[in-house]
Amino acid sequence: MIDVHTHILPGLDDGAKTVDESLLMIRQAIDAGIEVICVTPHIPDDVAPSFQEKIDRTFQLLLSQVQRERLKIRLVLGSEIYVRQDIGSLSQFNFFSLNQSGKYVLLELPLELIPPNLDRLLYDLLLDGVTPVIAHPERSIVEMSQLKAVEDLVRLGALTQINAGSLLGHFGRPPEKAAEYLLRRNQVHVMASDAHDSGTRSIAVLRQALPEVCRLVGKTKAEELVTLNPSRILSGEDLVTDQCGAAADKRSTEVRVAEGEACD
Repeated sequence: MIDVHTHILPGLDDGAKTVDESLLMIRQAIDAGIEVICVTPHIPDDVAPSFQEKIDRTFQLLLSQVQRERLKIRLVLGSEIYVRQDIGSLSQFNFFSLNQSGKYVLLELPLELIPPNLDRLLYDLLLDGVTPVIAHPERSIVEMSQLKAVEDLVRLGALTQINAGSLLGHFGRPPEKAAEYLLRRNQVHVMASDAHDSGTRSIAVLRQALPEVCRLVGKTKAEELVTLNPSRILSGEDLVTDQCGAAADKRSTEVRVAEGEACD
């Protein structure tokens, strides 16, 4: 599996506080069957070159510790950027896009709110060749009627990433219902852990939620959400979607889902 949304870089945001906690989270990921982690620290409003340097320094420190302990995991750099009108100005920083491909950017919406004119902002990104990946939209929905706005953004060309914990009820019933609805409507492209610690918001939730995804949409779709699509995103490849927003696999012959593998 591949996790494209985590907060494991120590001391940068509300995620891991120390290198030891980061390493514990990485060991939990390995035990859960995760092979690639994209680190996505929150980006503050007042971004300065010094913050870029801090991210780079912390990332290299964690990489060195992973190599020293011979942990079998691949770490790549990205970020989670709170939606803002001048988001394009952040493209100068190497944390801007997931795995620094220049293709996909992870955007965080306000909790329990879908901002007005969001479609215009996303459209401008798309015109610049950048595909927005909307982080946990199910947590921004207060009323089920707001799901229509998410579907409109997907039709525009945005991708969505739901939190595994939402499907397990970790954020309450409304996000759980919204995540289920989006899955059934083929409006979800990626599932990630959004891990913040080694306890209540563990990275292991990505494995724990797989049975529920399989129940809702089947094993092949589950594999697409946690392996195939994340791999394409981190590689900067296009995700071809159908008219409803579901990812269409042009290379289906390459997908090999062993019986029960994704749904243990």
